Amino acid sequence: MRIWRFPTLAILLCATFGTGPIQAQQSQIYEANKGRIGLMTGSATGTYVKIGADLASVLDGKYGLRIIPMLGRGSQSNIKDMLYLQAVDMGLVQSDVLAQIRLTDPYNEALLKISYISKIYNEELHILTKRDSSIQSFTDLQGKRVGTGGSGSGAELTAQLVLKFMDIDVKEKNLHNIDALEELKSGELDAMMFVAGKPTAFASSISRADNLRLIPVPYSDLLTGIYQPAQITSHDYPALIDSKFIETISVGAILAVYDDHAKNSNRYATFIAFSKALLDNQVMFTKSARHEKWLEFDPRNEVPGWRRFEPMQKLLAGEDIVKGNTIEDIMKNQ
Repeated sequence: MRIWRFPTLAILLCATFGTGPIQAQQSQIYEANKGRIGLMTGSATGTYVKIGADLASVLDGKYGLRIIPMLGRGSQSNIKDMLYLQAVDMGLVQSDVLAQIRLTDPYNEALLKISYISKIYNEELHILTKRDSSIQSFTDLQGKRVGTGGSGSGAELTAQLVLKFMDIDVKEKNLHNIDALEELKSGELDAMMFVAGKPTAFASSISRADNLRLIPVPYSDLLTGIYQPAQITSHDYPALIDSKFIETISVGAILAVYDDHAKNSNRYATFIAFSKALLDNQVMFTKSARHEKWLEFDPRNEVPGWRRFEPMQKLLAGEDIVKGNTIEDIMKNQ
């Protein structure tokens, strides 16, 4: 359980002015935070930030919730932020992040303290190269200079896992998408890999004049259980695909939650309220103003290798665990 520390200033104020003003202030702090959910998303040009904005727009105010999306550094960083960064309660992450943790750090506390509320959509692996490059398929990356995303990003995670599973060695360089794109254009990189829900603003901003293309990633049985076969179409990126579509793989984008609070706590009740509000307002996420990836949203979809937040599992099973209209009402019934 995370420990929250109050500033020394509060102690000094108590000694100087008595506890009355401090108690009033603490009451205001509680009221302001009781329905707060800090939601870590992704970069400013990625899909996560749009999904976070949609969650805030639709769910804010339900059961007294206040959703506060934040720009994040990627799946691996979002897991660490949920564990250690104050005011971060939930995060959008790729479903393969726990597979990576199990391989590299099997005693990591994330395996015990992080669960998921729902899968939101699938994210596709994109691999960009120059149009005149000799790289025609995923296996042609062998020995090449490849940008694999910023350190701690979901792109880095997926790139490393997929390259490992497929036994392909590359000269890896950790760069954020914008920097990797510049190095790809200048010839300092042979290719770049990134993961995002199509169509992403970053890839859509690339014009045909940039002389780049996406290459296919055929599905392999070596990826079973973590990744799924997918397609990227010319409709998604007219400047990057000449044929009707190319094959690629996808990974789930899931809404994860820090799940180590006491069941009678405000935090736990707030997460229950969020789960109920998410289920009650599914249709609102399909409106045209929302990101088109919400059309893939089905809260009943399960994520292999992940543990579902228990109250969400009960809600999906039809159990009536939310009684009343406020977080305080929910707390009383836990």
